[in-house]
Amino acid sequence: MMSLAATWMLIVNLPHQATQGGETSGGVLKLEQAAYDVSSYDVSIKVDPAKKQILGTTVMDAKVVIPTGTVVLDLDSRFAVSSISDGKSALRYDRLTDGIRVYFPSSKQPGESIRIVTTYSGSPLVARNAPWDGGIVWSKTPSGADWVSVALQGAGADLLFPCKDHPSDRPDNAKMHLTVPNPLIAVGPGVLEKTQPNADKTTTFHWNMKLPINNYSLVFNAAPYELVKDSIKSVGGETIPIHFYVLPENKDKAPKLIAEQKKYLTFMEKYCGPFPFRAVKCGIVETTHLGMEHSTAVGYGNKYRFAPDGYDWLLLHEFGHEWWANLVSNADWRDMWIHEGFQSFMDTFYIEQIRGKAAYFAAMKARRRNVRNTAPVAPREETSSEAYGGDIYDKGALILSSLRYLVGEAAFLRSIRRMAYPTPESEKWSDGRALRLVTTDDFLTIASAEAKQDLKWFFEVYVREAKLPELKSEVTDGVLKLTWIAPKSLPFSMPVDVVVNGKTVRVQMTGGTGTVELGGLEYVIDPNGWVLRQ
Repeated sequence: MMSLAATWMLIVNLPHQATQGGETSGGVLKLEQAAYDVSSYDVSIKVDPAKKQILGTTVMDAKVVIPTGTVVLDLDSRFAVSSISDGKSALRYDRLTDGIRVYFPSSKQPGESIRIVTTYSGSPLVARNAPWDGGIVWSKTPSGADWVSVALQGAGADLLFPCKDHPSDRPDNAKMHLTVPNPLIAVGPGVLEKTQPNADKTTTFHWNMKLPINNYSLVFNAAPYELVKDSIKSVGGETIPIHFYVLPENKDKAPKLIAEQKKYLTFMEKYCGPFPFRAVKCGIVETTHLGMEHSTAVGYGNKYRFAPDGYDWLLLHEFGHEWWANLVSNADWRDMWIHEGFQSFMDTFYIEQIRGKAAYFAAMKARRRNVRNTAPVAPREETSSEAYGGDIYDKGALILSSLRYLVGEAAFLRSIRRMAYPTPESEKWSDGRALRLVTTDDFLTIASAEAKQDLKWFFEVYVREAKLPELKSEVTDGVLKLTWIAPKSLPFSMPVDVVVNGKTVRVQMTGGTGTVELGGLEYVIDPNGWVLRQ
């Protein structure tokens, strides 16, 4: 089994650019996209595994926020568009490279509702290495049945359906109507409202996600699944359904995975607040690829490779994204570390809960070996694919570990919880109001408030700069002098532990320097690796 650190190092190669269309997502919005705010998507897809094609119709409802006579939707160039209408009358359109420009008969004004119905078809991009590369996976189960998975994070939801493919605009709700050949079962987000048998030996599965959802979570998986059900009580007392869509060959393994899932839910609720989708379900779907954080239908493909104590790192990581991605979502890909760094920290924090503090330090040390410092964890502007580089995972987790040391356990854990749920009152909401888009500055504000100190200097160096600070040390006349050298000579006053003759001294680094009287005794600087540095 590949280790967590080694596996997620592969993420460095995940394609992501700060442009729009094709195999990309996000970036600077065109005016014709900034002009509207999506309310909902209603996506109908007929899947033909034999031909490796799909036929789709998407209804997008939106509100106009800037006067405009045209709007632009993203749609991968592999699809042919056969018609576009407002639901009643045909609309004129231009097929762009990886997009569609739609013209209205007269300009739309702020507050007006618009509806765009697009019918399209084609052979979607085949993912080269899902989930790191976006697209569709046409596979077979061990018994030889068709098995289809879709992964769109980074590469963009326009690889599956026409949409405004930007993280800043997620629909308030969405539906998916998935038609697949018998005996396949198609699993989408939300609640399965109806199953409809068709005369052509296919079945349509009608899924309804009534809460806001990221575009890249509007995907499906299809196989001859069996549904294993269970439930768990949320911290607030609600009963949460657990639905695991598992391959028939692996049904006997489902109870053990669900047992682990319950542990992870209890852990995440303890530190991050109530499960955000407790009014819907806790869903797991066995996938052709390693896994993905799709809301209410988390993709699982780790092949039941449990650690000796039962721990399944992949399931915890993807399920934890229900908080750090699906509850709290970045408004722009440059802040993607809020998804990946926060959950990577929680993964390691869980190891501490089940194996102890020494295991936590060892796991963080392993993450340190993967840090590349090739770009800021959260650049001020999204300018390149490096905004989605590998450092958002391991370096992001290490930054949070350093923050934990700096502000103390209580203030740090309060900061994490308030980043997930800004107020105790918001923890009671299960109707979608708690789901929100955030930036790095939101966390800076929250952490500063909880720590009762201005932490801008901490974030400026660790998050906004690529290079790490360097800690210089020298001993003169029995005194150890420590000096921080930060990139661009930025102010940096991170305290450091020094163990002198077995006793730990926390050295305050006011102005970036500090001293310790050694008296000729042996010393070790930061033996537990709390402080991230060169």
